[in-house]
Amino acid sequence: MSRLSLFITLALLQCSVPGMVRGQTFYFADGRKASLPEAQIKGTNIIVPFKLSGGDGASASLTLPISSLGRIEWPAPAAIAQAEDDLKAGKPADALKKIDAILKEQEPFRDVPGSWWNQGATVKAVALAQLGREAEAESMLDQMRRTKAAPDDISRGELAIIEQLASSGKIDAAKARLDKAESTIADDAGLASISILKGRMFERAGRTEEALLSYLRVPVFYSSEDDKQPAALLGAIRAYRKLGDETRAASMTATLTTRFPNSPEAQSKR
Repeated sequence: MSRLSLFITLALLQCSVPGMVRGQTFYFADGRKASLPEAQIKGTNIIVPFKLSGGDGASASLTLPISSLGRIEWPAPAAIAQAEDDLKAGKPADALKKIDAILKEQEPFRDVPGSWWNQGATVKAVALAQLGREAEAESMLDQMRRTKAAPDDISRGELAIIEQLASSGKIDAAKARLDKAESTIADDAGLASISILKGRMFERAGRTEEALLSYLRVPVFYSSEDDKQPAALLGAIRAYRKLGDETRAASMTATLTTRFPNSPEAQSKR
């Protein structure tokens, strides 16, 4: 190894010493690595500084294309969790503002393992759908498909579009998309969401017994999906009351407020 190559290698290794960086580390396919803040991201490249041999302290930089990365280590951006909280609180506009900054930051690394782009894109797709901007949400899903995002992330955005279509009265369009989605969704979270969607659609159509059966599928078949339980339980409570079964409605209300006391659904029953 030449002296210049040795100094470059040492400089790259020094950039990744724990305690000296914020945690973002870039691993290149050729075995080299570099970390922020010493390394800098410029366009489609990562610029890594290093000292030249000799005693004059001269330095130079090495330009490594982002396309040559094998993976990255990037701590979870806090804004993703904050945006998710906004979605749960029914504040999609706030979620969208937070997540756009993350997507801009992660855009150069969208195809690199370890990137947070897909997680941010999922939040954006859901937020756009909830705001009634279905075409933009669909465009976001197309981008996610091209980056080979996880199927359950794509299905989450798809189901958000279907929910928005149904809630805005576009029942036929919602049903058509739901029929198509059912053939591709296999994860429990997605299937639980489908049951809730079907329950709401049956409920809007005045088909109370079918709505109840659909809502009850969630606690029976997808009991581990805690995020889905409050909506399903609340839907079942409404159905029981419409059917005149106050005893079961009261029992399910107790389940909702006891098991999920901090959920918006439980708060609405207090």
